[in-house]
Amino acid sequence: MSNYLSIAAVTATIGRRVSQALEDVPNPSAIPKVRFGPPQSDPQYIGCTIFMFRVTPNASLRNDDLPTRDEQGRYLRKPTLSLDADYLLTFAGDEPTLEAQRFLGAVAVAFHVEPFLNPEDIQRTIAAASYLRGSDLGARPGSVRILPSALDAHLMSQLWSTFPQVQYNVSMLYTASAIPVEADVATYLPTLVRDVDTQVKLP
Repeated sequence: MSNYLSIAAVTATIGRRVSQALEDVPNPSAIPKVRFGPPQSDPQYIGCTIFMFRVTPNASLRNDDLPTRDEQGRYLRKPTLSLDADYLLTFAGDEPTLEAQRFLGAVAVAFHVEPFLNPEDIQRTIAAASYLRGSDLGARPGSVRILPSALDAHLMSQLWSTFPQVQYNVSMLYTASAIPVEADVATYLPTLVRDVDTQVKLP
């Protein structure tokens, strides 16, 4: 089921992909790491911070699961919410060697070459994380796309102003679309018509 764990599974899979991209950057000043959450003021940190700062309904899929009930209010299929998640990826590294920019370039190229999370990526991530057990998002057909987003200077300033203790780091925005979140409800299977009497009976 693409249950409440879907969003976390997508975030974790993005982290896995970012980590793989950072490992391919030669001559790092230290082993690059990936962490989740808002940017932090840590001059010793080397790597990428992944912060999901906004979740919105997917505009093109928001009504795809209607109707889900029959005339008696029973669920014919599980309601599914399609969401888009926006991520701020910030990079930190040795400034004299432009390490943060090299990290960003490696991640940007990785997502440009393969701009989606395929089921195999998600399955491997779920298998490696005990807190994601119970999600079978990777078994669902299709994939979640990861596309770069843009914010103008004003909106970018507003976003970074929410981290008043953190100095600006080189960063990029990505949107994961669309993440299916399926309700865990019992469904009703209507009785199928097996025989049809086509004979006309005259009085």
